Amino acid sequence: MNNYEKAKLLIIENIDMMDYFGKCSNHIIELAERTLGVTYPKDYRDFIRNFGAGNFGSSEIYGVFREDFLNSGVPDSVWLTLLERKEIDFPKHLVIVYASGNGELFCFDYNQLNLNGEPTIVSFISSRNDYKYEVVYDNFGDFLLDIVTRELTIK
Repeated sequence: MNNYEKAKLLIIENIDMMDYFGKCSNHIIELAERTLGVTYPKDYRDFIRNFGAGNFGSSEIYGVFREDFLNSGVPDSVWLTLLERKEIDFPKHLVIVYASGNGELFCFDYNQLNLNGEPTIVSFISSRNDYKYEVVYDNFGDFLLDIVTRELTIK
């Protein structure tokens, strides 16, 4: 079982800890991808399809849950990514999936792919000017499992 499936199972087993938007249609997911100019990895697509976006415990995982990206808000990944692209010249090869609350953003990096050809997750801090990002997770499943298990230990 891969890490995404493990994380999803833990979420379902502890669904009372998940405050989420609900299922997202393929139409909206595809619109989000076209809007951002990316193709989401399979595990992230599955997360969005089943949960949209939401909090597991105190961790807010960004996703897609409505079609009107420009008039949305947190935790809409498309809205925040587009906003950051406009306000701070945010790199177009990054897509935000999580904000730590201290200025650090966790993003898909479509310039740094894993062995499966999917984007890794990097840490981005807007105050840095060097545009070098540290890979913190090989894939969305590793990221999600880390978030979920961390929240379960706090529970």
